Amino acid sequence: MVSPLDGAQGAAAERRGGMADLTLRGQYEEALRLVQAGKPHEAAAICRRILQTFPKYIGAYRVLGQAALAIGNDQQAMDLFRRVLSADPENLSAYIGLATIYERQGRSEEARQSLERAFELSPGDQELRHRLRQSYAQRDLPIGRLKMTRAALARTYLRGQLYAKAIQELRELVAADPRRLDLRVALAEALWHDKQYEDAAVVCQGILAELPNCLKANLILGQVWLNTDQDGWARAYLQKAQSLDPDNAVAQAIFGSRSVLPPRTARLPLRAEDVPELALPYLVDDEEGVVESIVIEGQLGQVTEGDEETREPRGDARPSAPSEESPLEEGEPGDASLGRSPQVQELVVQTSADEASLELSLTDLQREYVQEHPDDYLAHLDLARLLCKDGILDQALAEYSFLVQEDYTTLNEVIHDLDLLNRRHPDLPGLGELLRAAREKASLRSPSR
Repeated sequence: MVSPLDGAQGAAAERRGGMADLTLRGQYEEALRLVQAGKPHEAAAICRRILQTFPKYIGAYRVLGQAALAIGNDQQAMDLFRRVLSADPENLSAYIGLATIYERQGRSEEARQSLERAFELSPGDQELRHRLRQSYAQRDLPIGRLKMTRAALARTYLRGQLYAKAIQELRELVAADPRRLDLRVALAEALWHDKQYEDAAVVCQGILAELPNCLKANLILGQVWLNTDQDGWARAYLQKAQSLDPDNAVAQAIFGSRSVLPPRTARLPLRAEDVPELALPYLVDDEEGVVESIVIEGQLGQVTEGDEETREPRGDARPSAPSEESPLEEGEPGDASLGRSPQVQELVVQTSADEASLELSLTDLQREYVQEHPDDYLAHLDLARLLCKDGILDQALAEYSFLVQEDYTTLNEVIHDLDLLNRRHPDLPGLGELLRAAREKASLRSPSR
């Protein structure tokens, strides 16, 4: 028997003259479109159907949280956003959703912290910057340009593939506040990209001890341990990762062509009862519970799950086993990741020019950091190199000139960079003189420090 939802989708497809898009991506995007169009009940119905087939799919929980928020069921929305953060501690939408709930409840401090986490993930988001400035205004702080934090800078380094710099910043931040699970996830990813696989595995084990369904931690640990003496556990971690992200989209985003999980196009069954097996070529089957979410009198119903069978993975090694508890962990991981330490630099605001209308580039973000940390000479050097890469040579020379005048520790690297520039741009005004000045300074003995 075809469900009402199936019938409605089939009729809509017939009106369009084609088959309904039953890919997971297509259904997710349709649910997201509906909730953004002010149709949360319809979006929730699609998410319910997705979760009948893929009960751990993170994207469906995210949209359900937004639907609950739109309906006004803040408590369930909070539970759903926390579930999302238990699998993806770096989920921007979940932090923004929690901030909205806290604002409605008058919990300004929690709202501010959630917005700060979101800002660290997307510092160029102009709407987010506006909301965060409003949050600070409520605390009688001046409204202006938001100051970059070390966490935001570390993520900027990670996005810019400056992995050594990202690792350095993230290690210090995590040491100052181990509760920041979002930063521990970023550290694990940076370590993997920097080919520090053993260290990445250690970080992931620590994360999974607290968040067993963390997608990136399962992926990275599985990728590192596959075809080693931990192979059985690696396969279990990879299977859990695919249950959270059936298209393997995050695996492809992190590992690219090196991913052991191939790109997939997951599909929903034509009928709700035709639920397919979780397809992973080299893994054992895994029983998944069915998650249901219903709409009753304008309220999203409680999320429930069926019993799940836990199976031991193959292999003799016995590190912490992947948990098979709820489809996504309950509890308050979002709150845990919002903890702060006095040693972690807090966001402040400064009076400055109006914000740029477009999202900030890596160079813009690095420039902001240098303006706020003028004594960080390595940051000046990084900025000079980014400006060279962008072809903004006059500003790059200004940064190199500052370093020649103010710092000895970076002088050899400055000379190396200027020498390369001189070969490529021998007619660049001021370059020859600056290179001679740098070499002359290097010939002198460095002052004692």
